[in-house]
Amino acid sequence: MTALVVITVAYLALALILVYAIDNMVVLFFPATRAAPLGLTTLSKVIAVSRKYYHK
Repeated sequence: MTALVVITVAYLALALILVYAIDNMVVLFFPATRAAPLGLTTLSKVIAVSRKYYHK
């Protein structure tokens, strides 16, 4: 049972490392021209849409 837990955790760790490495390679080949704003503008859009549908 303990070996199964260790193998599972090792497998998940290797999968996360692989995803991280592929993500970094994608950024190298396809650099973002401009960063997508995830701050206040997105939040204000979400609030506006929720108010629009709340009043209907």
